[in-house]
Amino acid sequence: MNCQRIQESFLDYQDGRLAPAESSAVRDHLKTCLTCQREWASLQEIFLKLDRLPPVEPSPRLRTQFFAMLETHRRQADTRSPFVLMRSRFDRFFSLLLPSRPAFQLALVCAPLALGLFVGVRYFRPAGADPAVARQLEELRNKVDSMSYAMLQQQSTGDRVKTVLATMDLKQTDQRVVTGLLNTLAYDPSVNVRLSALEALYPHANLAEVRSAVAAALPREPSPLIQVTMIDFLAGSRDPAAFATLETVSRTPTYDQAVREAARRAIAML
Repeated sequence: MNCQRIQESFLDYQDGRLAPAESSAVRDHLKTCLTCQREWASLQEIFLKLDRLPPVEPSPRLRTQFFAMLETHRRQADTRSPFVLMRSRFDRFFSLLLPSRPAFQLALVCAPLALGLFVGVRYFRPAGADPAVARQLEELRNKVDSMSYAMLQQQSTGDRVKTVLATMDLKQTDQRVVTGLLNTLAYDPSVNVRLSALEALYPHANLAEVRSAVAAALPREPSPLIQVTMIDFLAGSRDPAAFATLETVSRTPTYDQAVREAARRAIAML
């Protein structure tokens, strides 16, 4: 196993999720490789400093705001919307127009579909690639990607993490997958989902647009843990374009001390 593969396995090795043979290979490599020893020591130092961060205290106004929001939702739920009345009338109308007859309804749906297939196969033949059709297909594909990302946002946090981690099994770069991971890293409200998206982007660190997007998301990221992981991502990719962002982070006192120290180490590596 090379150094990059060993360093990518550090988190799994830390959590004990590696197979016995892989854990033994990581231990043996750490005994002889000074570079990986320094990376491992740096990672342990980061975890130690993160463990020492003070817990986030909720605002005293949180309780008052929560109950005020709950009361607002309760009043809205008690108020019957005119759209509900309109929908109930439509439901009654269609229930009278189309009574519940599954066999008849299935035949009514299948008949136009079968007719369309027959006409298409019988009278229409593909005559080569049409640029207009290709453009329409591309627009349709983009709409499907947008709908997929919107559906991903409606899933629970655990399901979104599983969806993001599933992209790590892809054998080749898929631009739509990379774009979805970058959107998740920038906009997902869950810290765990954003961290999983960043881990899934490591195999794509050779892409300039990925490194640029991670550097752009760093100043907006509120979590110190993900900020440190983003800095490690940029340092590991050896991207000189990230130098300005890292220098700004290292000099800005509003960032956590552990984050500023990680930025200084990354600058030294670059």
